[in-house]
Amino acid sequence: MTAVLMMLLTMTPPWELLCLQRHYGVEPTARGGMWMGRLPDGTLLPLADATPRTFEERLEKPALADMFSIPYVRGPITPVTLENHDPGRIRVERLFEAVYGSSERAVQLTTIRFAGQPVKVHVKVAPAFQRVDVRIKRLLDGDASLGRFVEQLGGTFNWRAIAGTSRRSAHAYGIAMDLDTRQSNYWRWEQKDGPLTWRNRLPQSIVDAFEDEGFIWGGRWYHYDTMHFEYRPELLDPQCAPPASITTP
Repeated sequence: MTAVLMMLLTMTPPWELLCLQRHYGVEPTARGGMWMGRLPDGTLLPLADATPRTFEERLEKPALADMFSIPYVRGPITPVTLENHDPGRIRVERLFEAVYGSSERAVQLTTIRFAGQPVKVHVKVAPAFQRVDVRIKRLLDGDASLGRFVEQLGGTFNWRAIAGTSRRSAHAYGIAMDLDTRQSNYWRWEQKDGPLTWRNRLPQSIVDAFEDEGFIWGGRWYHYDTMHFEYRPELLDPQCAPPASITTP
């Protein structure tokens, strides 16, 4: 056993691995003088890649730590103007395959009702979707005009790649939902020459309802997708942050 490995074994694992352990059952593991994560199916993945990479390179071939590289910040809805500020768009597919299913047949689905409509979602995330549904119903009781955002849901489970890419969509795992596309904005629909101009029509109350239950929103992205919500509790958990960022009440 090398001195470096012995030192790692006596240290607290990096916060990213502890967070992934908390939400995805990833086991922090020291191997060859570096930290790795053992996925629920036994696969070992490195925590980080020491090679400097562009945003696009991290998007295409991310290490586990890359999923946390852009902090997801809740709060008032504001335009996203910083290029490639897309917290949550970086996903390690192998992790999601190990947790939710590596093929269309392997994804364990259940049918629930959301805003009165039947939708298929992953059994592990169904309770979170149902909690959001309760919140949405309360909102509609207070303001029926919000119903236009969920009148025709854009979809949940769909084993497919992200449009324009070979990367698998979060919808393929049954952990994402698109709201009514007629009330939404999506950068690929509206892209013109030059920098993107962020757009959004969703109200704060609906965004809060999802974020309160562990879902991130595509409207927080420079490459905006305002209909899109996906279950990513690791990005919203106050305990899943660099130690210096964690505060106590």
